[in-house]
Amino acid sequence: MRIRSARRSDLPLLQDIERAAGEPFRALGMAFVADDDPPPLDLLESYRLAGRCWVATDPLSATGDRPLGYVLADPVDDALHIEQVSVDPVAARRGIGRDL
Repeated sequence: MRIRSARRSDLPLLQDIERAAGEPFRALGMAFVADDDPPPLDLLESYRLAGRCWVATDPLSATGDRPLGYVLADPVDDALHIEQVSVDPVAARRGIGRDL
């Protein structure tokens, strides 16, 4: 696995990951999570431009450099706070969220 800074071309894929990551909550009776909108592109772009948006990829797999998960971070009291971390369910249980 590789973690890298997000690229502008990744941002729509991050929205797709967010939608997919929310879907399993529907089966738990938490449709409000599944139905929540992903972060808008302009917000994702602001994180990217600030250098606070990273993606995980698996260059050795069929997905290549396509993001499998992402993390957004905000500065809080001289430290970075994880604002959001999401992993595509097709890549779940591989430690991607932990690594991010």
